[in-house]
Amino acid sequence: MFAFSPALIRQVAQRAGYRCEYCHTPQEVTAQAFHLDHIIPRARGGPTNLDNLCYACPRCNLHKSNQVEASDPRTRRVTRLFNPRTDRWPDHFRWSPTYQRIVGRTAIGRTTLTLLDFNAPILVKARQLWLVLALIP
Repeated sequence: MFAFSPALIRQVAQRAGYRCEYCHTPQEVTAQAFHLDHIIPRARGGPTNLDNLCYACPRCNLHKSNQVEASDPRTRRVTRLFNPRTDRWPDHFRWSPTYQRIVGRTAIGRTTLTLLDFNAPILVKARQLWLVLALIP
């Protein structure tokens, strides 16, 4: 297990607005500690620094694991995953009209949301409540 300093955790969490930088789940409604994710995994040579760390809900972090690319479900081409440090979320994703689902705008968006399972039924249901609580979008 890799240990991060409390100051580093706080810095990454604050930068992310205390929400998952992948699926935008707000931490305050999960009752779970979020993870610091190595965008480029340590197993692939990624450094432990602010430019390679993001705030991730446990679900996204576990789905991502040590992957940096996957198959785009539309084209079947191998595509890199969304990088919260270099990519802008709205360039690759958008909310559905009901704000219950996340839609991929690009190959990177489609690949990431499929691999990380952004629209699992439990998340779609939870987003109904988050919308009422004004926690999304």
